[in-house]
Amino acid sequence: MAVIESARALLVDPVNRVLLIKLDIGRAFGSTSDEHRAIWLTPGGSLHPGESHEDALLREIREETGLILAHPGHWVWTSPKRVIRDGVPVDTQARVYIQRVPHFAAAPTALTAEEREQFRELRWWSIDEIADSRETFIPRSLAALLSPLLSGPWPEAPLLIEP
Repeated sequence: MAVIESARALLVDPVNRVLLIKLDIGRAFGSTSDEHRAIWLTPGGSLHPGESHEDALLREIREETGLILAHPGHWVWTSPKRVIRDGVPVDTQARVYIQRVPHFAAAPTALTAEEREQFRELRWWSIDEIADSRETFIPRSLAALLSPLLSGPWPEAPLLIEP
């Protein structure tokens, strides 16, 4: 089984808030039921054929947030995950990069029709807001994972995290 590679961004503003995207995962994963759940996750997505993780991330950040960056940031996490798409198990692996950016009014600029249907909003979140929220975040332990990144040096080598 082939692994679908993706790249995701932890964009951190000057007051340690992280930019997250809210998606309707019922629509995102081809649900046929009327029940849709929303999740918050970092900007990013799958690599196009022949595209590097870094190039994919810069493209995804531009498309999903409107921010144009010169570099992808520092690779801090690797997150393998098995998902079900159209009833079929699919293995995915995300590289998650972090970088500090100025606060900006994020807005998608180039979403596909499918992405526009899934997209709900972009929002800057503090660790405390994430920890206190009843919303669903991916990775599920996002607040705990962010704490050492925002308070200390970033790891030299990427850490393997649970989704």
